[in-house]
Amino acid sequence: MQIFVYFLTFISFLLSESILSDRYTTLDELEQKIIYWDSEFGSNDNPFSFIQGEGVIFHHEIIGYSGVDNLPIWAIKISFNANIDEDEPKILILGQCHAEEIYGLEISIELIEWLLNPTNPGNSTYAQSILSVLSQSEIWIVPTHNPEGLSVVHGWYDTFDGWQQDVFFRKNKYDANANDIFDFVVGAGDDLDGVDLNRNYDFNWIFGDKINQLDTGCGANPSYLSNYDYYRGSEPFSEPEIVAIRDFALQNNFLLSVAYHSSRSGCVAEKVISPWLWENEKGAPDLSIISSLGQEIASLIPSEDGLGYYYPGNSISMRGNAHDWFYKETGCIQYLIEVGSSNMQPDDVNLIDDTIARNMQGLMYLLKKGAGSTVQNGPNVNQISGLVTDQSGNPLSATVEILELSGPMLTERRTDQFGRFRRLLDEGTYTLKVTADGYESYMGPVSSSNFSITELDIVLSELPVYNLQININNNENFNLEAYISSDHNTNELILDNSVETLQYPEGEYDIVVLSESSYPEILPILLNEDMSINIDVRYKENLLIENFNNLDQWESLDNNVFFVNDGILHSQSDDYYDSNTSLAYKSLVDLTSLDGFSENLILQLRLKNEIEWDNDRLIFSLESADGESSSIITELTGHDYEWRNIFIPFSITDENKFLKMIFNTDGTVNYRGFSIDNLQVIYKSCLQGDLDNSSNVDIVDIVFLINMILGNVTHDNLGNCSSDLNDDGQFNVFDVVLLVEIILNN
Repeated sequence: MQIFVYFLTFISFLLSESILSDRYTTLDELEQKIIYWDSEFGSNDNPFSFIQGEGVIFHHEIIGYSGVDNLPIWAIKISFNANIDEDEPKILILGQCHAEEIYGLEISIELIEWLLNPTNPGNSTYAQSILSVLSQSEIWIVPTHNPEGLSVVHGWYDTFDGWQQDVFFRKNKYDANANDIFDFVVGAGDDLDGVDLNRNYDFNWIFGDKINQLDTGCGANPSYLSNYDYYRGSEPFSEPEIVAIRDFALQNNFLLSVAYHSSRSGCVAEKVISPWLWENEKGAPDLSIISSLGQEIASLIPSEDGLGYYYPGNSISMRGNAHDWFYKETGCIQYLIEVGSSNMQPDDVNLIDDTIARNMQGLMYLLKKGAGSTVQNGPNVNQISGLVTDQSGNPLSATVEILELSGPMLTERRTDQFGRFRRLLDEGTYTLKVTADGYESYMGPVSSSNFSITELDIVLSELPVYNLQININNNENFNLEAYISSDHNTNELILDNSVETLQYPEGEYDIVVLSESSYPEILPILLNEDMSINIDVRYKENLLIENFNNLDQWESLDNNVFFVNDGILHSQSDDYYDSNTSLAYKSLVDLTSLDGFSENLILQLRLKNEIEWDNDRLIFSLESADGESSSIITELTGHDYEWRNIFIPFSITDENKFLKMIFNTDGTVNYRGFSIDNLQVIYKSCLQGDLDNSSNVDIVDIVFLINMILGNVTHDNLGNCSSDLNDDGQFNVFDVVLLVEIILNN
């Protein structure tokens, strides 16, 4: 297959009628360069005669393949001892994502040449900086992760249609309309096939363009239209090209990154864009640090007209972009640099070279920042770095948090295989928290310095381990599932028999035992000694069942309404909930309609939610009949847009007994809200055996009921269950009659 691809590429080159300047690098030329670099540096352990100990400085690998043509996606690592995975900061350069935006590929190639040949006349003024970053960091370069799009922009020879080329093509070649034909139109937009790879990450993917969505232009150039060009894909990470980048990023703890783009419309040309500031007020947790470095990089890249410099700014769009995902998911601060003016594919070779050279200044500054290098007017360092180990010196997989720079949308930052963590900070003092499963947590102050990396060695002490015996009474033979969870993780328990003896480190845990028919047992425990727990699993009974066929059992507390469709309650009828919305509904069902069951109730929901973290909330509370008092059961927020069952224990007071549901927003950043498929209030049944949904009454049930009447079964050992069958306060002949009726009627 690979030989066939090379053959076709060679034929295309011979028959090329490309309208692009020969200065630009084709996919075949890129691969030839990789072959050459590997032959010169891939096994040469002494490439620089003027220094010693640099080792092999070039390594390359394929990290994935394109989705249609199966073209390789190359990653190139340049560093001293590049053939070894060393404990050093890692920096990632993504050269070309959008097919037509080919400046980034040329900058990537230029960077590789600089790093491999630091004393060449064209870049010798940066020699000290180059050697410094090579010795102190690992630089990874992905020249293109859209090789299919690159081949469309440079053109190819088709046996039936002759020379084919679209220098304005943006996407990959995904067959979006599923007709087995690559459908494209020469010119900007209107290409039916392809996915915009910078809309395919899962973070805020929902706001990207749907298939065949028309363009609305941009503020600086409203007449510019590029229909269908921004299609987000059928689902997040649907495209193999982005899966390759995702997996590569998750395997490596990159500290900094650049993703190169260009602006065809000119609307965002010559800009350095960094993670987010949404609606002018919702900033990324590290906003100050991110913005400061972005401003410094931009100030080093002169604009094409020579009158100023690139413009720094935080992204305001929310649509599955790489730079937001990288920061949110991995902690890597990525800058999207829009190279050049709207004339993003100039024919003037001098202009091309000049644009590349001007961008190299900002790029070298970022590399030195990542490496912690101060040579040749390097940036302020302000980097902390630490090793987390156990008391024997073994590296630990730990969560590392800067409390002042934390946010609920951020995936936890973890140490790498060396037990290493790194963070860029502003100058000042911060609070560092380090946690690892089974170890005592560490918390302490940490300060960054302008002049050097702050190095930390953190040794965590192992927690004592205790025996936890769980005795489960499962007389009804429920098909049980059981889980034990802590702040660190959740483990499913294998219930081979009624007694499970486990070992866990000291700490707080939640034990959950449930099945489709049983009352969910939810037990919070503090494990600080050997412990034995008895769990009596019984049938669940329903105090309230709401299938949301309508909202007749609910009254609106304001002018807004929730939306019901096909038995599902939605926060709104549109795709996204409105800003400035506060919705409240109160159930007309009195939850204390069965006396004696006011404690240990469970609110059970089948729910999916996508609500802005912490700022917007779905609230369940209990309210008095007159609305004068209320108590909150729970508040739900954040993103988990997959159907799941949630169990929330609560109790009813004498005053607050009506269930109330509220959806509050703060007026900005609106997501898909919530959907509820089913809502129940359940309690634990007092009765066992056949009285709890079995087919026949037997001696066990009779004995159980007689014991209830005689008082041998008490409130204490039944939880919420009263020993008075008809709730009149004492046992009498009516209880006996009721017992007989139950037995006779099965």
